[in-house]
Amino acid sequence: MKFAVRTLGDLAPDYVLAPERHVVAAGAAHAAASVAGVPLGELVVERRERIDPVTAGGAVVLDTSHARDGVLDVAGALRDGAGGKSAKKRALEGDLVVSRLRPYLRQIALVHPSALARAQGRLLALSTEFYVLAPRAPGEDLAFLVPFLLSAEVQRALACAQEGGHHPRVPRSSLFAIHVPRSLLRTRAKTSRAVSDALGDTYAASSRWRALLEP
Repeated sequence: MKFAVRTLGDLAPDYVLAPERHVVAAGAAHAAASVAGVPLGELVVERRERIDPVTAGGAVVLDTSHARDGVLDVAGALRDGAGGKSAKKRALEGDLVVSRLRPYLRQIALVHPSALARAQGRLLALSTEFYVLAPRAPGEDLAFLVPFLLSAEVQRALACAQEGGHHPRVPRSSLFAIHVPRSLLRTRAKTSRAVSDALGDTYAASSRWRALLEP
């Protein structure tokens, strides 16, 4: 059995009574003490810009089902014709998108140039169920974080961090508290290039496949 003891003073201003939040936080603190790392929140900032898909020149609207294993399914979003009845989150090239809803579905993706090419000049408007993460330092490449966030260990941490009954979600604070190993940071440039190249190949193969399905 796991338990967490917190005073009301400890809870403020993040007044959350769910014990799962604090058990996960304690585990993260223990991991940080044993493994050198940097909190994700020190590497990224959350992009909060909202756009209206209708007035934004017919933006492509992506639901959480259109992001999986690092890839944004822009072609699928165009085919599905998701509606734009409310404001969505804007995503730009190089952003990292992470679903806060049902993280075990691996709904994490990079806004790759090939994904934007499929949008044919239209803006990307994402469901508000996404966290849209931009590099804290301008010009930094976040591609190296994709395999890390999809790793079994991080996926377990996200699953444990989710709160709520009917539609469990991962709190922003839990996501940003995840520690990125310093060993990964030392090779971030090389890993980012490899991830970006592999995603480019994936999009190219997908385009060829769709061309056969939709002559």
